[in-house]
Amino acid sequence: MRLLLLSDTHNLHPSLDPLPDADAVLHAGDISGRGTLPEIADFLTWFGALPHRHKIFVAGNHDFGFERNPAAAEELVPAGVTYLRDGGTEIEGLKIWGSPWQPWFMDWAFNLERGPQLAEKWALIPDDVDVLITHGPPQGILDLTADNPPQQAGCEALRGRIRELHLLRLHLFGHIHEAYGQLTRDGCTFVNASICDLRYVPRNPPIVVDL
Repeated sequence: MRLLLLSDTHNLHPSLDPLPDADAVLHAGDISGRGTLPEIADFLTWFGALPHRHKIFVAGNHDFGFERNPAAAEELVPAGVTYLRDGGTEIEGLKIWGSPWQPWFMDWAFNLERGPQLAEKWALIPDDVDVLITHGPPQGILDLTADNPPQQAGCEALRGRIRELHLLRLHLFGHIHEAYGQLTRDGCTFVNASICDLRYVPRNPPIVVDL
């Protein structure tokens, strides 16, 4: 199966057209700038019209509507699009789990304190998941910030849970724009698919992975 991976498009999704062909397109959040309902509706109109057979996304820290007014935001999700908030789906034999949370980051959406609060969310991830979508990265994997010196912004508890997921084949995330890229470790491909750079310019191309 060919997967097209996106994250952190921040209202700039029209600039991505045309997208590469794939069986499924997965988006790891920050679809918007401030998560207003009109922003969310605009993204979902575009996302829902994509020709890919499967379209799956999670929210990110900019997508306030999904945290503050979830009923109204989720009502905007069109047929043919799957939104995951600590939930799973299966497509053509691939078990996929999605979650929006990240360690506390200023006063944005879906913040939780490091430690037990986040560990409780990651404990919900099934042991037999094939593909994991989170907005933020695990600690030490494509999570270095551009600070001086660089900081590992990823979540320690998420990294610990991933070590237990022996069937995991792909982990998609974003959030740390400057850490865009991919690597393979212990049989799992990790992808930071942040489309926007630090200046919120969509410089990074979508990433395609074959499973």
